[in-house]
Amino acid sequence: MDSIRFGRWELNCDPELTRNAYMAVKIGGPEECGCDPCLNFAAARHQIYKQDVLALFEKLGISHDREVEIYHMACLGPIRHLYGGWFHFVGSIVSGADAAKQIAENTWQPDLEKTSISFSLGFRSRIELVRPSFKNLPLVQLEFTAEAPWIIDKTEPSQ
Repeated sequence: MDSIRFGRWELNCDPELTRNAYMAVKIGGPEECGCDPCLNFAAARHQIYKQDVLALFEKLGISHDREVEIYHMACLGPIRHLYGGWFHFVGSIVSGADAAKQIAENTWQPDLEKTSISFSLGFRSRIELVRPSFKNLPLVQLEFTAEAPWIIDKTEPSQ
């Protein structure tokens, strides 16, 4: 296992095992879904993930085009949209508060760290929607929020 520090977190990760698991994932969550907001996210990836985030993904073994889940949260204005999503990687959180705060019995609020004005990320030990190639592995969930332009030739959501 490799050790990585990012923001308030110290992580252990196995990038080789993570890369091997991603090799079995044929397409990312947005392409699997196929709705217009998800397809827009997929089309805008090259604008969403900046070099520092891509470098972190590389260290962790994450394939940047294989998100587990993407969801559209809001229209921020003409051609600007807020998305959320997550990836998994093999490893563990050594230290640092979880990237989601429980604010009620069944309600969680993101507690991410900004990497830029339009992108934030964090790490959680609570894992959701595990793909088959990741089953039975020790996982960390990398969650993010991102602002993205509307770039596909489909009707833009107004909310």
